[in-house]
Amino acid sequence: MTGNRWIVAAALALWASQAGAVNGMRMIGFGPVQSAMGGASVGLPLDAATVITNPAGLSLLDGRVDFGITVLDADVRYRAVGAASGQEQTSSRRPTLIPGFGLVVPLGDRLTFGLGGYGVAGLGVDYPQDLLGGRLYTSYSQLRLAPGVSYEVMPGLSLGVTANIMYATLEYSAGGGLGLQPRDGAISYGGGFTVGAAWRPVEWLTAGLAYESRGWFQDFEYEVPAHTIVVDPATGTTANVGPGVEKLELDQPDLLTFGVGVRPVAGLAVAADVQWIRWSQTNGRNQPRLQTDPALTGGMQLDLDWSDQWVLKVGAEYAAASWLKLRAGYDYGKSPLNADRALENLAFPAVLEHHVTAGVGLELGRTSVSVGGTYAPEGKQTGSNLAQGIAAYETTFTAWTLDVGFAHRF
Repeated sequence: MTGNRWIVAAALALWASQAGAVNGMRMIGFGPVQSAMGGASVGLPLDAATVITNPAGLSLLDGRVDFGITVLDADVRYRAVGAASGQEQTSSRRPTLIPGFGLVVPLGDRLTFGLGGYGVAGLGVDYPQDLLGGRLYTSYSQLRLAPGVSYEVMPGLSLGVTANIMYATLEYSAGGGLGLQPRDGAISYGGGFTVGAAWRPVEWLTAGLAYESRGWFQDFEYEVPAHTIVVDPATGTTANVGPGVEKLELDQPDLLTFGVGVRPVAGLAVAADVQWIRWSQTNGRNQPRLQTDPALTGGMQLDLDWSDQWVLKVGAEYAAASWLKLRAGYDYGKSPLNADRALENLAFPAVLEHHVTAGVGLELGRTSVSVGGTYAPEGKQTGSNLAQGIAAYETTFTAWTLDVGFAHRF
């Protein structure tokens, strides 16, 4: 492994795909300020993380550098009736650390440069036993580096663009009781872009619009050894599978966000974003898609069948004193899952819908320290899939995060 890949691998070791405060598998916000605001940022840029959500907002910021870390934990469980029914299972994932940084550098009266590096998406579970008598383990992580620029084309109106340079890992194990081999250690590089606009017609009102393209990734590749699988559990019929390479396509969806920021009175800022995520494009029917013949590799074709998702984000920031800012927010996104996809929903339980957030910021001259937290109350999905041998299932998910960061303005 080259030196650069060791650095990226070390970063991803921190961002280890524990499911957390997510819409689907995407983080609701990036950094302690955005997260405390419920993720609302497209119409009200407050810190350097705007380079991820709306690069045009860079023009509304002074030069600054932001560093932060998020600690997230979750309680994920399932109970099911099927081929190997048992007691309630609890995912054994440990708390996860997610680092992040952002930079804003004005290059003149109209041009501003920005750079951000954040964990953007992740989801995963680790159950000791699934309904097929083996371990059920999934782990997806995505890290993004986003250089971008914003240009003020006329007073009050800015346009921005970023290049999204992405690195992802995906590993999973399901159906071990049938002899299916774990898929371990696959990485993929991806690319995309984000374009945005920010308009401030008057000092107390800002509107923003941002479009993030599909994230195009290389196929994840798994080396599959020769092994035997159970073809028909009822008769015990088996088949031998030769060694080879299995390829799996899993991109990330495009999304569109409109946001508004209002400063109705001195010291108070209120923000609201409406976001559309096209999960059906990448996580829809018969996706993620195997690019190789499962009969030759013993692969399992998953069918997430996620629907597109509408998300509402609202947040407020109040300057209680010259040195103290109080923040609070809320995020809602209806779960994109199809209840009929039983095994897939246990493996990727994107059931969280509500997120309540809060935080504080301490202003220490040109330096500030921010702390925020998110609580996602229990989300639940129930259903069945007799074709998968699952007569009934229930999966639940509760999550919380703690965000800490500091910024320096220059």
